[in-house]
Amino acid sequence: MFVLSLAGFDPSGGAGILMDIKVFSLLGLKGGGIPTTLTLQNTSVFEGWTPVDVNYFERALKLVFSDLPVKGIKIGMIGSCEILEVLLFYLKKYHSEGLAIVYDPVLKATLNHPLFSSEEFLPLVKKNLLPLLDFITPNLYEASLLTQTELKNLKDLEKAGKTLLGYGCKQVIITGYQKKDKIYDCFFSAEKKAFLGKKKLAFEFHGTGCAFSSSLLGFLVKGASPFFAFKKAKNWLYLYLKKGTVNPLGGKLCLFL
Repeated sequence: MFVLSLAGFDPSGGAGILMDIKVFSLLGLKGGGIPTTLTLQNTSVFEGWTPVDVNYFERALKLVFSDLPVKGIKIGMIGSCEILEVLLFYLKKYHSEGLAIVYDPVLKATLNHPLFSSEEFLPLVKKNLLPLLDFITPNLYEASLLTQTELKNLKDLEKAGKTLLGYGCKQVIITGYQKKDKIYDCFFSAEKKAFLGKKKLAFEFHGTGCAFSSSLLGFLVKGASPFFAFKKAKNWLYLYLKKGTVNPLGGKLCLFL
C-alpha cells in the first residue's frame, strides 16, 4: 500500500516529510513524499522557511499520481496559497477514489514563527480544504486560530470541534490539552466524542504532531475505523515517546524515531 506525505522539509529529520516517511515505514507501508516548504531548523532552533517552486510541486504531484496507486495522503505544513491551490486540484480530482486524507495544520513553529504566507490562507483552508478531509489534527493553538475560539477547558474544545466539523471535515482530533499530570487528545465526529489521556512525560518532543497524524493515516489505510485508528495512533506514539526518553537526541527537544 502506497501513501504520500505532502509537508515541510525539516533537515533534522525530526518533523515534517522525513518524520512522516519514517512512520510509514515503521507501520509497514510504502511511502513517498513531496516537500511543500523548505525549513531552516534543528530540534531547538527555527530560523525560517520558504515555499517550494509551485511548478515543481504541481509536476511532482502529477508524476506520482500517474504512476503509483496512492491510497492516502498526510498533509502537513502547506505554507502558501499557491501550493494550496495546486493541492486542492489534485485532492478534488482523486477524492472520489477513496483516498484517505489527514491534515495536520502546521501553522506556527516552536519559536512563534508563523508558517503561512498571507491573510487569505486560513479562509481558503476552511472553505476548500476541510470539506475534503477525513481528519484534521490541530493542537490547541491551531484549533484556536482556525475557529477563533479561546480554548481554556473541555467545553471550549467541544465548541471548537463542532466548528471544525461544521466546515465539512469528517473527524477532528484536538491534541495537547493538559489537565493535572495528563495530556489529552480530544476526538470529535458527528456521532462520537472522546477524550483520551496519557501521563505527561518529562521531556519535550520535536515532531509529535507529525508522527501522530502520519500514524493515524497509516492505521486508516490499513483498515481501522476512524475512532479505532485514533486510539491505535495515540497508543503507538506514546510507546515511542517513552523510548525517546531513554536515549534523547537533539538540543532542547527530543527526537525519538
